[in-house]
Amino acid sequence: MSEPAERISGRDQRRMQKEEQIVTAAAELFFKEGYGGTSMDRIVEAASVSKRTLYNYYKSKDEIFIDVIQRQLGAIYQNFEPGELDNLNLAQQLQKIGEHILQLANAEQTLALFRNLVAESQRFPKLAHHFLEQSLERVIAGIAELCERQAETANLVIADPHAAAEHFLDMVTGSAYNRVIFGTTLPMNNQKIKARTQQAVDYFFRAFRR
Repeated sequence: MSEPAERISGRDQRRMQKEEQIVTAAAELFFKEGYGGTSMDRIVEAASVSKRTLYNYYKSKDEIFIDVIQRQLGAIYQNFEPGELDNLNLAQQLQKIGEHILQLANAEQTLALFRNLVAESQRFPKLAHHFLEQSLERVIAGIAELCERQAETANLVIADPHAAAEHFLDMVTGSAYNRVIFGTTLPMNNQKIKARTQQAVDYFFRAFRR
């Protein structure tokens, strides 16, 4: 009975590896050449796959770009061991997540992808829509779940965890990060990231304290 499961597992693993191969190559192209300057043919070449293989995994460049963005945002929780956040109180959890969000957001490749998204949003409005409705929503939902589970223990009154999560994320990023995206200030260093996150956590607890 175990052999079919092993075969399926192997197939799934190969599929995941192929997806990673395509997405890694595409992310590098988006980073260097922008969304508009990257074609499906260039991705085929960079990923060393056939065009048929590429279209078996992704129907369009939009889908690949959204997957790249989602994987970047998904990395927010990637570095936390299972159960690690559960051993911390809500303030400590939010501090860790907020710092990790800003570290990821200020990374060179993430900035390039976000700038691509802003630059292409008028020509390709679906990209921005997918980003807001799928990628960003996953981050907000994760924070909302923490708030919902731990509000009472943290002595907070949070009637709408989703709105509270959006509020926290806005305070962590906000106008300071917009200036980084538009290149009017340098990316935040670790000291600024820690201080900005601590300020956001402090304001969050003041806003929702009983």
